[in-house]
Amino acid sequence: MSNLSELLPAGAGAKSATFVASGTLASGQTVALKSDGTVEAASANYTAFIGITDQAIANGASGKVVVQGGVNSKVTSLTIGSDYYVQSNGTLSTTATAVPAGRALSTTSMLLEG
Repeated sequence: MSNLSELLPAGAGAKSATFVASGTLASGQTVALKSDGTVEAASANYTAFIGITDQAIANGASGKVVVQGGVNSKVTSLTIGSDYYVQSNGTLSTTATAVPAGRALSTTSMLLEG
């Protein structure tokens, strides 16, 4: 076994929801939920973190966001087994903050635990 994601049953980690983007969002970007139900880059309000985009989403368009309990495979440079947190600038880091994001299952996938 080369990474922890191999322990998940087939089809696991598919928890996602479709949201409308407020601003252009890159694939694998942390996002926050706005009061109007749209999502924006978590750097605008990282404490409202809801998940990580599963695809690039244009401003005003709908797209998938992997949410708590799901596995996002659009992230990079993770350390397997490490816990990650959303930083005030919207990036992910192993430096603890009040906003947990999840645990790295491989170098490119994270189980969102929020």
